[in-house]
Amino acid sequence: MKQTNHSVGYLMRLVVMSTEAAINKHARDHGLRIEEIWVLFRVLAKENLTVGELAAETAIERSTLSRVLTRMEAKRLVVKQRLHADQRIVRIRLTDKGRLLARARHPTFRDYEALLVRGIGAEEVRKLKAMLMRMVANAGMIAPDDVEGVSLPLIKGASTKGRNRRTFRPAGPQPP
Repeated sequence: MKQTNHSVGYLMRLVVMSTEAAINKHARDHGLRIEEIWVLFRVLAKENLTVGELAAETAIERSTLSRVLTRMEAKRLVVKQRLHADQRIVRIRLTDKGRLLARARHPTFRDYEALLVRGIGAEEVRKLKAMLMRMVANAGMIAPDDVEGVSLPLIKGASTKGRNRRTFRPAGPQPP
Protein backbone atom coordinates (compact mmCIF):
# COMPACT_ATOMS: atom_id res chain seq x y z
CA MET A 1 0.00 0.00 0.00
CA LYS A 2 1.38 3.39 -1.02
CA GLN A 3 2.34 5.56 1.97
CA THR A 4 -0.15 8.43 2.27
CA ASN A 5 -1.43 10.70 5.00
CA HIS A 6 -4.68 8.91 5.86
CA SER A 7 -6.54 9.88 9.00
CA VAL A 8 -6.51 7.60 12.05
CA GLY A 9 -10.25 7.02 11.67
CA TYR A 10 -9.87 6.01 8.03
CA LEU A 11 -7.06 3.58 8.82
CA MET A 12 -9.03 2.07 11.70
CA ARG A 13 -12.03 1.66 9.40
CA LEU A 14 -9.83 -0.14 6.83
CA VAL A 15 -8.63 -2.55 9.51
CA VAL A 16 -12.19 -3.21 10.66
CA MET A 17 -13.59 -3.60 7.14
CA SER A 18 -10.80 -5.97 6.07
CA THR A 19 -11.10 -8.07 9.22
CA GLU A 20 -14.90 -8.23 9.04
CA ALA A 21 -14.75 -9.26 5.37
CA ALA A 22 -12.39 -12.13 6.20
CA ILE A 23 -14.45 -13.22 9.22
CA ASN A 24 -17.70 -12.97 7.23
CA LYS A 25 -16.27 -15.20 4.50
CA HIS A 26 -15.31 -17.82 7.08
CA ALA A 27 -18.60 -17.42 8.96
CA ARG A 28 -20.66 -17.92 5.77
CA ASP A 29 -18.86 -21.23 5.27
CA HIS A 30 -20.63 -22.29 8.49
CA GLY A 31 -24.00 -20.73 7.67
CA LEU A 32 -23.39 -17.78 10.00
CA ARG A 33 -23.03 -14.01 9.81
CA ILE A 34 -20.45 -11.95 11.65
CA GLU A 35 -23.01 -10.64 14.16
CA GLU A 36 -23.92 -14.23 15.03
CA ILE A 37 -20.24 -15.01 15.59
CA TRP A 38 -19.96 -12.02 17.95
CA VAL A 39 -23.03 -13.19 19.88
CA LEU A 40 -21.77 -16.78 20.10
CA PHE A 41 -18.42 -15.71 21.51
CA ARG A 42 -19.81 -13.12 23.93
CA VAL A 43 -22.42 -15.53 25.33
CA LEU A 44 -19.80 -18.28 25.51
CA ALA A 45 -17.67 -15.92 27.62
CA LYS A 46 -20.60 -14.64 29.71
CA GLU A 47 -23.72 -16.79 29.93
CA ASN A 48 -27.12 -15.31 30.77
CA LEU A 49 -26.47 -11.77 29.55
CA THR A 50 -29.55 -9.64 29.15
CA VAL A 51 -30.28 -8.40 25.65
CA GLY A 52 -29.16 -4.91 26.74
CA GLU A 53 -25.90 -6.24 28.16
CA LEU A 54 -25.32 -8.29 25.02
CA ALA A 55 -25.94 -5.23 22.85
CA ALA A 56 -23.29 -3.32 24.80
CA GLU A 57 -20.84 -6.26 24.72
CA THR A 58 -21.17 -6.75 20.96
CA ALA A 59 -21.73 -3.11 19.89
CA ILE A 60 -24.81 -4.28 17.97
CA GLU A 61 -27.84 -1.96 18.02
CA ARG A 62 -30.70 -3.51 20.02
CA SER A 63 -33.09 -3.62 17.04
CA THR A 64 -30.46 -5.39 14.93
CA LEU A 65 -29.56 -7.69 17.82
CA SER A 66 -33.21 -8.69 18.16
CA ARG A 67 -33.23 -9.89 14.53
CA VAL A 68 -29.86 -11.64 14.99
CA LEU A 69 -31.15 -13.47 18.07
CA THR A 70 -34.33 -14.52 16.24
CA ARG A 71 -32.20 -16.02 13.43
CA MET A 72 -29.96 -17.73 15.97
CA GLU A 73 -32.98 -19.16 17.82
CA ALA A 74 -34.30 -20.56 14.54
CA LYS A 75 -30.88 -22.22 14.02
CA ARG A 76 -31.14 -23.55 17.58
CA LEU A 77 -27.93 -21.80 18.67
CA VAL A 78 -29.38 -19.68 21.49
CA VAL A 79 -32.36 -19.63 23.81
CA LYS A 80 -34.06 -16.45 25.02
CA GLN A 81 -35.42 -16.75 28.56
CA ARG A 82 -37.69 -14.21 30.25
CA LEU A 83 -37.27 -13.68 33.98
CA HIS A 84 -40.26 -14.77 36.02
CA ALA A 85 -39.90 -11.75 38.32
CA ASP A 86 -39.79 -9.26 35.42
CA GLN A 87 -41.05 -10.45 32.04
CA ARG A 88 -39.42 -7.44 30.34
CA ILE A 89 -35.95 -8.83 31.03
CA VAL A 90 -34.71 -11.42 28.54
CA ARG A 91 -31.53 -13.39 29.18
CA ILE A 92 -29.60 -15.18 26.45
CA ARG A 93 -27.91 -18.53 26.79
CA LEU A 94 -26.31 -20.89 24.30
CA THR A 95 -27.89 -24.20 23.43
CA ASP A 96 -25.64 -27.26 23.41
CA LYS A 97 -25.39 -26.85 19.62
CA GLY A 98 -24.44 -23.16 19.98
CA ARG A 99 -21.86 -23.90 22.67
CA LEU A 100 -20.25 -26.66 20.57
CA LEU A 101 -20.10 -24.38 17.53
CA ALA A 102 -18.67 -21.47 19.50
CA ARG A 103 -15.99 -23.64 21.11
CA ALA A 104 -15.08 -25.27 17.80
CA ARG A 105 -14.87 -21.96 15.89
CA HIS A 106 -13.34 -19.79 18.61
CA PRO A 107 -9.69 -20.69 17.92
CA THR A 108 -10.15 -20.01 14.20
CA PHE A 109 -11.57 -16.56 14.79
CA ARG A 110 -8.99 -15.77 17.47
CA ASP A 111 -6.36 -16.29 14.75
CA TYR A 112 -7.53 -13.06 13.11
CA GLU A 113 -6.14 -11.00 15.98
CA ALA A 114 -2.84 -12.84 15.70
CA LEU A 115 -2.76 -11.98 11.99
CA LEU A 116 -3.55 -8.33 12.67
CA VAL A 117 -0.70 -7.92 15.15
CA ARG A 118 1.83 -10.09 13.30
CA GLY A 119 5.25 -8.45 13.46
CA ILE A 120 4.22 -6.15 16.32
CA GLY A 121 5.81 -6.82 19.71
CA ALA A 122 3.76 -7.70 22.80
CA GLU A 123 4.50 -4.35 24.46
CA GLU A 124 3.47 -2.48 21.30
CA VAL A 125 0.22 -4.46 21.17
CA ARG A 126 -0.45 -3.63 24.83
CA LYS A 127 0.17 0.07 24.12
CA LEU A 128 -1.97 -0.05 20.97
CA LYS A 129 -4.88 -1.56 22.89
CA ALA A 130 -4.51 1.08 25.61
CA MET A 131 -4.49 3.85 22.99
CA LEU A 132 -7.53 2.40 21.23
CA MET A 133 -9.42 2.23 24.53
CA ARG A 134 -8.58 5.90 25.12
CA MET A 135 -9.81 6.69 21.60
CA VAL A 136 -13.09 4.87 22.32
CA ALA A 137 -13.48 6.98 25.46
CA ASN A 138 -12.57 10.14 23.52
CA ALA A 139 -15.13 9.30 20.83
CA GLY A 140 -17.72 9.14 23.59
CA MET A 141 -16.99 12.77 24.36
CA ILE A 142 -17.43 14.05 20.79
CA ALA A 143 -20.57 16.06 20.16
CA PRO A 144 -21.78 17.11 16.69
CA ASP A 145 -20.99 20.76 17.35
CA ASP A 146 -17.32 19.96 18.12
CA VAL A 147 -16.45 19.80 14.44
CA GLU A 148 -18.12 22.37 12.21
CA GLY A 149 -19.32 21.04 8.86
CA VAL A 150 -18.32 17.42 9.47
CA SER A 151 -20.98 14.75 9.79
CA LEU A 152 -20.27 12.97 13.07
CA PRO A 153 -22.26 10.21 14.69
CA LEU A 154 -24.28 11.39 17.63
CA ILE A 155 -23.45 10.46 21.15
CA LYS A 156 -26.43 9.35 23.23
CA GLY A 157 -28.12 12.44 24.59
CA ALA A 158 -26.41 14.92 22.24
CA SER A 159 -28.56 17.40 20.34
CA THR A 160 -29.42 16.56 16.74
CA LYS A 161 -30.33 20.15 15.78
CA GLY A 162 -32.73 18.74 13.22
CA ARG A 163 -30.19 16.40 11.63
CA ASN A 164 -30.94 12.72 11.24
CA ARG A 165 -27.79 10.86 12.33
CA ARG A 166 -27.09 7.43 13.73
CA THR A 167 -26.42 7.11 17.44
CA PHE A 168 -22.98 5.87 18.42
CA ARG A 169 -22.72 4.08 21.74
CA PRO A 170 -19.21 3.06 22.74
CA ALA A 171 -19.33 -0.49 24.01
CA GLY A 172 -17.32 -2.50 26.46
CA PRO A 173 -14.89 -5.18 25.35
CA GLN A 174 -15.13 -5.94 21.66
CA PRO A 175 -15.75 -9.31 20.12
CA PRO A 176 -12.80 -11.28 18.90
